[in-house]
Amino acid sequence: MANPIRGSVSLPVGDRTFTMSFSINALCVLEDELGAPIGKVAEGLNDQANIRMSTVRTIVWAGLQDHHPEIDLKEAGAVMTEATVPVCMEAIGKAFKLAFPEGEKKANPRKAGASRR
Repeated sequence: MANPIRGSVSLPVGDRTFTMSFSINALCVLEDELGAPIGKVAEGLNDQANIRMSTVRTIVWAGLQDHHPEIDLKEAGAVMTEATVPVCMEAIGKAFKLAFPEGEKKANPRKAGASRR
């Protein structure tokens, strides 16, 4: 089940629902598979004229690995076909946002615990 607090989103596919997330491990796998840093991968998603379906399929595959490690690249393509590319792109966008929350403040260790006296 998708838990946005943990960085996961639902990807509805027919009568099934997959869970997509981009943990550190998933992001590392994605970088290795595409041979590009995650910033370039994310930037490429916004270049609709030049985005490759094989890239989107690899992103979907990597995003499914935390919760569905049995899915290979070919099956990720079948998931995309049934879900539709726009639905997959929306899930990717949401999962990326959860992986990289904007404006997240760093915890102050002095305020995190009770004061010592």
